[in-house]
Amino acid sequence: RLHAAPDAVRLDDFDRTYPPGETYAKWELQKIAPFFGSGADLFFQFVHKGDDEHYVHLRSGDDNSYSLGTEDEFRVQEWPYLEWEWKVTRTPTGGDVRVKALDDQAGSICVIVDPGLTGFKSLCYLWENDGPKDTPLTSTKRSDSRYLILRTVTEDGLGRWYSERRNMLEDYQRVFGEAPDEQAVLGMQIDSDSTGSSLLP
Repeated sequence: RLHAAPDAVRLDDFDRTYPPGETYAKWELQKIAPFFGSGADLFFQFVHKGDDEHYVHLRSGDDNSYSLGTEDEFRVQEWPYLEWEWKVTRTPTGGDVRVKALDDQAGSICVIVDPGLTGFKSLCYLWENDGPKDTPLTSTKRSDSRYLILRTVTEDGLGRWYSERRNMLEDYQRVFGEAPDEQAVLGMQIDSDSTGSSLLP
């Protein structure tokens, strides 16, 4: 669930109803492995529960990793703050972002700078099984991807909504040592291919 402060632009509140697996102009299925095409409808769904609760539900099978990303580009310097709510109901068994063979997450929100190029940089906010919170980490798979753990099962449990507010500009400067100069997009990811875990309901 993505919300906006009074001085912000609302990215999405998922207040429209879509058939399972159907995205629309604002969101793009960026990758899914090993399934493509019609198989995608198993793994995400826009959910409505009453008038005030709408969200996108991400799921992942045993060998899957994928993301939903926006096509709306923005400059982090002009729009540095990001607010959202998220909830995790299950996590990859043994998942640990610090170990390459176990690098799976039940949820991450990413800001991707200079998208579409192989040299893009990304900062992802993670929900992990355990690990040091708010401590810069470098991906074991890609040196230009950096992580900050915001929530862990150990401390925060499962099945509860949490609200977040981050200054992306400050966080980016902290993990990369420089300000982002290029356009950026946002993405939501779920990942269970390394551990072979099932994150289906």
